[in-house]
Amino acid sequence: MAKMKSDVAQMYYDEHGTTLRDRLIRDSPKMAGRFSGPFAATINRLQRTGVFRNVMERLAGFDQRRTLPAYAPEPFLKALQRRKNGSIKSERKVVLFVDTYVNFHEPNIGLSAVELLESCGYEVLIANVGCCQRTKISHGFLRDAKRDGAKTVEGLKPYLDAGLPIVVCEPSCASALNDDLPDLLADEVISAKLKNQVKVIDAFLADEVEGGILNHSFQAVSDNLAIHGHCHQKALYGTAGLKTMLSLSNADVREIPSGCCGMAGSFGYEKEHYDISKKIGELLLFPAVRGLKKGTTLVANGFSCRHQIEHFTGVKGRHWVEVIRVKK
Repeated sequence: MAKMKSDVAQMYYDEHGTTLRDRLIRDSPKMAGRFSGPFAATINRLQRTGVFRNVMERLAGFDQRRTLPAYAPEPFLKALQRRKNGSIKSERKVVLFVDTYVNFHEPNIGLSAVELLESCGYEVLIANVGCCQRTKISHGFLRDAKRDGAKTVEGLKPYLDAGLPIVVCEPSCASALNDDLPDLLADEVISAKLKNQVKVIDAFLADEVEGGILNHSFQAVSDNLAIHGHCHQKALYGTAGLKTMLSLSNADVREIPSGCCGMAGSFGYEKEHYDISKKIGELLLFPAVRGLKKGTTLVANGFSCRHQIEHFTGVKGRHWVEVIRVKK
């Protein structure tokens, strides 16, 4: 249904044109690249003002009760470069795909992912090859996604041809690379490689544990971890790998039996969808989060999920790579 919706949206744009909001969503990865860095603090302050949020509602239809995601003062790649001398060399190599959210919004997740993989004995190769095209695909800009996605895949091709695993922190980016983009590409060989070699980072490491390659013990940041699974992850990969990895720590791990958080990419930001976005989360997820035992760390791998949960409950979720470390 999601893919059919994207097809219909592309046909609609062809006939009726696009709105400012459509274009802002489409180009959000490009804007993130421009706004993160030295001017991020100023832009973040501006986005939090009532005047800015009111203008965005009037011009683009983003609900003024929302604050747009903040940009990182120091992008992931620059932060990583500062500690590059600490990188390890190993026969076991894994490629980390640098997605927009990790690079320009939450570089701490990317740094945590590198640290975790290296402490597990992997040499981490960084693939800064462009956007996965998630925003274009989900919002119906399929021709743009095909054109720009081909460039991203070309950048991944050396890793794919070498048979290396490519891990992704953001579930929606992983699903774009190994489920959506292959449908848009004419090259069946490269499409098959994307489907087989791109994985969410938890599923990759869980497979390594199951295969006897990884046998480390882990330490969690707290004794209790509660998981909210991202919709793309639950649909394509499941949460078994995530639970496997977290269960290797000292923590008590449980999964909240929640459906969608209600954000669904840009859906929850749109003025006409704000209230239903809230109602979806209130069905089960938000009450469960509010009722978490004191000291429990909420694990939510989805960028949008974390923003939705914090907006309505005040609880800040963390990506799983931030909450466990290899036990020394």
